[in-house]
Amino acid sequence: MHGDGAGMTDNSLGLIGLSHKQAPVAIREQLSLQEPAAMQLLQCAQSVLCGFATLATCNRVEFYGHAMNQANACQVLWRLLGEVVDMDRIGPHLYDMSGEKAARHLARVASGLDSMVLGEPQILGQVAASLQTAEAHALASPLLGATFQAAIRAGKRARQETALGRKPVSVASVAVDFMRRWAGPLSSQHVVILGLGEMGGLVAKLLQRYTPKQLIFVNRNPEKAEVWATQVCARAVPLAELREAIAQADIVVSTTDAPHLVIEPVHILPRGERPLLLIDLAVPRDIDPQVTREPGIRLMDVDDLQSSIEDSIAQRHAEVPKVEAIIEQELVQLGSRVRMLAVEPVIAGLRRKAETIRKEELARALNELAPLSPEAQHRIEHFSQQLVKKLLHDPTRQLRHKAMQNGSTAKASSMIQELFVLSESDA
Repeated sequence: MHGDGAGMTDNSLGLIGLSHKQAPVAIREQLSLQEPAAMQLLQCAQSVLCGFATLATCNRVEFYGHAMNQANACQVLWRLLGEVVDMDRIGPHLYDMSGEKAARHLARVASGLDSMVLGEPQILGQVAASLQTAEAHALASPLLGATFQAAIRAGKRARQETALGRKPVSVASVAVDFMRRWAGPLSSQHVVILGLGEMGGLVAKLLQRYTPKQLIFVNRNPEKAEVWATQVCARAVPLAELREAIAQADIVVSTTDAPHLVIEPVHILPRGERPLLLIDLAVPRDIDPQVTREPGIRLMDVDDLQSSIEDSIAQRHAEVPKVEAIIEQELVQLGSRVRMLAVEPVIAGLRRKAETIRKEELARALNELAPLSPEAQHRIEHFSQQLVKKLLHDPTRQLRHKAMQNGSTAKASSMIQELFVLSESDA
C-alpha cells in the first residue's frame, strides 16, 4: 500500500486465517497457537515483516502482515504459518486477502458484520487489543496501524450511528438464552461456570439478571474465583473439586483457555434421571464429546449455537447497509492516509537534506562573521531555519495535496526526488 496512489490495491498488506464460516471448531482449534508456537511465529514475523498482528477469538483466527519492500504479504504469511502448524490439514480451510480487500474485511470484522452473532460487541475490543499487542512488539507499522485504526473507527461508528449496537447479542448471551429455553426459569437451576476470562465473566454478568438458584465458579486461580463470587453472591470452589461441582450442577458452562480437554467422562458422576446441560464456549474445546455417552447429557459448543443465533438477530440485518456505508467512508479515509504514508519518506528526506545544507552553510557563515554575540548567532540561525521552512512549505504542501487526491503520487514523488537530487538514503 505504498509507492503510488493505488496503494490500497497492492499486496504488501495481507491476511491469512479461518473462521466459523469456513472451518468447524475442530479445525479452528488447531490454529489457536499456544506457547511456544505463538512466540516462535512472532519472532519469525519480526525478521520478515514490518507489520504483524494476530486476531484470535472463539470464532476466528487471523494473521495480518505488512511485508517489507512491497513483497507479497500473503505469501510471506503462508510461509510463516507453515513453520508452526500442519498446513496439510489446515491449509484447505484457510482464506487470504490482500490490499483493500483485507482492509475491508478487517473493518467488517470490527463492526460485527462477520461475526457468528451479527453485531457482536466483544470483537471490537479484541481488534483493538490485537493492535496494542502489535505495538508492544514494535510490529505495528504505519500501514498496519492505519488499517487497524480505520477498522476500529468503523466499528465504533457502527455502534454509535446505527441500531446494530443496541441490545447487543453475543455468543455469551445466546448461550444464556439457550439455557433458559432448555431449563426454564434459571431461578431453580444450579449453574457452574468453569473459567473466568473475558467470556466466562460475560456469562456470569448475564446470568445475574436471572438469579440462578446457585452459581458456582471454578477457576484455575482460586483468588479470582473468590473475587467474582463475592461480586455476584456466588460460591467459589477450587479446580480440584470440579467433579463434585459438576455433580451438583444442572448446567455447566466452560470457557477456559486451556490447550487441552478440561471436562472428560471421568468428571461426570452417575446422575440417575437428572439431566445435565454442558455448554462449551472454549476454542480449543474444553469438553470431551465422549461425555454424551452418558444418558441425559446435552453438549453444546460454539458451532451448535449458530441455529439459536439466527432467530435473535433478524432485526439487525436492516442495519447492515448503513454499516457498510460507514465502512466505505472509512476506507476512503484510509486510502488518503495510505497515500500520505507513501509520500512521507520523500518529504522527510527532503527536510533532512535541507537541514544538512542549512547547518553546513550556517557554520561556514558564522565562522566567516566571527566574532558574533550569542544573540546575533541566535538571530542568524533563526533566520536560516525560517528560510528553509518557507522554501519547503509549498513543495511539501503540494506533494501532500497530490497524495490526498485519487491520482498517483508516484510521479509527484519522483519529481521531487529528481529536482532535489534525493538519494535512497535521503528518502
